[in-house]
Amino acid sequence: MEELTTETQAKRPVLLTVLVILSAIYIIGSLLAVTSALISGPLSEEALETELEGLYGLSAELSANGAGEQLAGMANTIIDNAVYINNEVFMLSHTLSLITLIIGAIGVFMMFNLKKIGFHLYVIYSLLPIITMYIITPMELIITFSVISAVVLAALFSVLYGLNLKHMK
Repeated sequence: MEELTTETQAKRPVLLTVLVILSAIYIIGSLLAVTSALISGPLSEEALETELEGLYGLSAELSANGAGEQLAGMANTIIDNAVYINNEVFMLSHTLSLITLIIGAIGVFMMFNLKKIGFHLYVIYSLLPIITMYIITPMELIITFSVISAVVLAALFSVLYGLNLKHMK
């Protein structure tokens, strides 16, 4: 009887497994990107210009096609934000991202092992990028759409993970 109870408790719901896999893929990819960026350091002015050429072209194309000043302005804000992050707060931004991703990885791992504290860490992980964005980025460089999309995605995954709380200890 005890073996049956242990086996039943150890079963992980399919939704939780899928969510953990999706989160792990994102977190591992992001950890690799952030670690690589921290190792290589900020881009030189020439490399930054090369990276931003596509956005400059997009901004000019949007303006030329009359797609709306709002979209062209958003593209310009993205460019200004990238330059600010690269030139002013590179180490702070990427170090905070690394810490955030480590918290997320620990939370996901704990939820994979059916520990309820992992959910709480995941919620913290979901909110930290939004909080740090407002701390290190000037208000005029924050795009409302990116904040809204981050909040919606964080809420969606938190609710989906929350549906599995009854299976966690």
